[in-house]
Order: sequence, then C-alpha cells, then structure tokens
Amino acid sequence: MSTNRTKNLFAQRFRVVLVGDDERFTYALGELLQSAGLTVAVVNTASQALAELDRPGRRVLLCDLAATQMQGVETVVTLRNRRTSVPTVAISSMPNIAQHCAVLGIRHHLSQPFRFGQLMDLLELAARPSVASSTFSVVSAALAE
Repeated sequence: MSTNRTKNLFAQRFRVVLVGDDERFTYALGELLQSAGLTVAVVNTASQALAELDRPGRRVLLCDLAATQMQGVETVVTLRNRRTSVPTVAISSMPNIAQHCAVLGIRHHLSQPFRFGQLMDLLELAARPSVASSTFSVVSAALAE
C-alpha cells in the first residue's frame, strides 16, 4: 500500500477527472476524493470530460462504465480514437467489467462496491508512468475482506 508521502505527491501532481451520469454518485465520490486531498473535476458528460482532459496539466480519468448514458465509455472511446493516452481507472457494477475494460483498453478497474482505499491506491498506480505499458491490473471488491 502507499505511504502518505506518495499519496501527497500524487495529489499535488494530478487532477482527477470524474465522469458519470449519476450526479449524486459522482458528486459524493468527488467529495470523498477532495477530502483525501485530491483536486477533482466532476463532470456528467463525455464532452465535459474531454474538455477537462484537454486543459493543461496532468490528469487521471475516473469513469463509471455502468452509467446509463454511457458517458464513461464514450469518453474512453473518443480518447482512444484521438490516440491520446490518459491514465484511466474504470469503476462499474457490471459483472463482466474485466471484459469490458479489456475491449476498451483500460488497464485499471474496480468492481462496485469497493473500498475507498482501493480506489486511492489504484488511481495512484494508474498515474505511474511505468504502469502505462504493464499488464492489466484487476482489483476486485470480491477480494476485499
């Protein structure tokens, strides 16, 4: 697990772009991330997420793949079509999230429900440059105690 020092460095260097169409969920998750010291942009559409990702600075995309309007999927597909590499973490309540993520090229994902600490660790892991070319990281809430 990460130390407080590495989490603080991550928080200072990256802005999390959180996209999902369930406003209550994304707002609550955004508040939790902010309370942990992260800078977060909470958006509800793919176009808003892409605009935020186009801004200067280092970003990590956190998207809900189970969103009914498919905003997370649309954002990821557009980024891939642009050949833009953005560290991405997907969250979903879908039972086959690993398959969906493999198709979309997302290496890091969490099955809902998950522990907040798992999410923080995975965001930090996804942002590491050395991880960009590594094998898929799968963190399943089913393994949580």
